[in-house]
Amino acid sequence: MHFLCLHGASTNSEIFEIQTGGLRQALEAKGHRFTFVNGSLDASVEAELEGVVEGPFYNHYLRSPSLPGSSLHDAFEHTHQLIAEKGPFDAVMGFSQGGALAAALLINHAKTNSTSPPLFRAAIFLCSGTPWEGSGLEYVAPRQDVFPISIPTAHIVGKLDPLYPDGIKLFNLCEPANAVFYDHGSKHMVPFDPKNNKEMVRVIEETIAKAMRG
Repeated sequence: MHFLCLHGASTNSEIFEIQTGGLRQALEAKGHRFTFVNGSLDASVEAELEGVVEGPFYNHYLRSPSLPGSSLHDAFEHTHQLIAEKGPFDAVMGFSQGGALAAALLINHAKTNSTSPPLFRAAIFLCSGTPWEGSGLEYVAPRQDVFPISIPTAHIVGKLDPLYPDGIKLFNLCEPANAVFYDHGSKHMVPFDPKNNKEMVRVIEETIAKAMRG
């Protein structure tokens, strides 16, 4: 599968490549490909990365305490342009804000293109935030027995992550029969240790297998 990869807020595509190095090594060995792209909004670096990595740094849309508003629509347009230029893509993988954007793209596409196939066949959400409605003014609200994301999804979270509750909310927006959940038990990160790497690869491969069967 060919994955579109969306980085977290105030980072960039190169940082996301490093974050997912362990995952990619195992998955690329089986023929999967990953294309990393940058958001369109200039940003200052995340505090913990100050002086550690080189910029420039980007957001996909305005981040808290601001509401995304129209910047979310701009992020949709930017990402669709990247898909047209660098795709086609079978799947999407996003970390933090990138995961929230991936989910928002899927939900918005299903709403506005109800007779078209899903934008991606599978999605991998790493420590993701909660997706915003297309207006960028409110979060997508859960509705009983309604799952706006129906494709196979992998949800990789860390119980020590401040965004852990957001990851649970996103999991609850996805079709239960197609959603795989794994808690690596750590912070807002993609862990590199062998045990967690093996389990993360396992849930991603399980998601890929579901998408291929579908």
